[in-house]
Amino acid sequence: MNMEDLTVEEICRRINIQTNLNELQSKNKKKRNSALTTLATITQLTKRRDALYALCGYYFLEIEHIDDIELFFDAIRNLDSIELLKLILKDISEDRNIFRRRVFIDDFLRKLSTSVIKADEKDRNEIILLIENSVWGEKLKRKFLYHLDIEKF
Repeated sequence: MNMEDLTVEEICRRINIQTNLNELQSKNKKKRNSALTTLATITQLTKRRDALYALCGYYFLEIEHIDDIELFFDAIRNLDSIELLKLILKDISEDRNIFRRRVFIDDFLRKLSTSVIKADEKDRNEIILLIENSVWGEKLKRKFLYHLDIEKF
């Protein structure tokens, strides 16, 4: 039986998802990161929208600082989800000092660029608008837009 065919309850029974949900509330970054990675992997394996929206829900509830955004991005790095990347982009577009996080920005930009290739026109336009309306300096905006243009071809 494929993971895609399992019900949410069967997935929970097999993977003990409750432990991971409890660890999301942990103050320990390693435990939270491990739980996020597990849930992101479940989402990726099952290609289930409900699991994706559960991760989105966690993102909405828990992300307060740029450190948390980086932690979340590290956990979902291998998950191909334009929805989650747009949420991250929306949050970091409101941070004037994001340019100081060079490694995170470069990793995020690479991931966003490859996902934009697979995105529909509506998502592309929404991403471009988020970048153009960000509080970033012009140099960072140009870097993002230039990278997205290159990846289109």
